Amino acid sequence: MMSEAATPGDGPTRSRPARAGRVRRLFGRRPNGLRRPVDRTRRRLNVVLVLSFLIALLCGVVVTTAVWDSESRTAREEAGHRHRIEATTVGSAERAVSNRSGGTSRVVAPAVWEYPAAHQHSDTISVPFGTPADRTVAIWVDDAGREAQAPSPEAQRALTAAAAGAGAFGLLALASGAVIRLRLHLVETRSLAQWEHEWEAVEPRWSGRMRRGQGPGDD
Repeated sequence: MMSEAATPGDGPTRSRPARAGRVRRLFGRRPNGLRRPVDRTRRRLNVVLVLSFLIALLCGVVVTTAVWDSESRTAREEAGHRHRIEATTVGSAERAVSNRSGGTSRVVAPAVWEYPAAHQHSDTISVPFGTPADRTVAIWVDDAGREAQAPSPEAQRALTAAAAGAGAFGLLALASGAVIRLRLHLVETRSLAQWEHEWEAVEPRWSGRMRRGQGPGDD
């Protein structure tokens, strides 16, 4: 006997209904006599929960990228106005308390430096503990020669961006999870109420017990 040759269109034609069936089954739309509406609602909500977490993850990545770009742009702008020079201490180091930093202490010493050329400055600068007088210390200054903070390092920028992205993801994931959890709770509550109502109608016939107000000849 000769077997019939398969036509080129048989494979794709049969695979498309199979894929469509999987999609319908995923969203609870495939015909099933045993599946109740509440079951389809639960399945849809579970799918929505997964999708919401994926969307929250995507938003977290977008926020991380945006914060990283912003921090990097700010760091490049600051780097163009920060200059590393050498200052000379004119006194011994001592511990000082900074009220602007919430009462934190740091080691400082009086020092002098020149920036720009022929413009002399004097102020207290942060130095390592035990730094004596007449010691050269590297500091960062701005265009006017005032002591300034160093440009933010790449690790700090990465940490700030990651924290912002994680915060956005956590906030969106918790919010969507709470909403869907509340929705599932309401669905479960209605399902149990419906089940009890149906059981009140079925249980007397199933157990042979007469309902309240029902006579011997009543159905």
